[in-house]
Amino acid sequence: MNTINPDLFAKLMTLPDSARHDLLEFLGATPIGEGQLNDLIENIESSIAAMRSPLQNEPSYS
Repeated sequence: MNTINPDLFAKLMTLPDSARHDLLEFLGATPIGEGQLNDLIENIESSIAAMRSPLQNEPSYS
């Protein structure tokens, strides 16, 4: 992929600096489709959300 869909680029730019840098570096070295890029971004966002709220992953005892 030589260019990034503007919507995906905007989504990518909302990632934290370190994740964004790593993903941009990966994109520079690896051909990837828009669907795959969207999936990667969503996976990164999910991982970040899980790290920010670890209590959500705890079992409920109610």
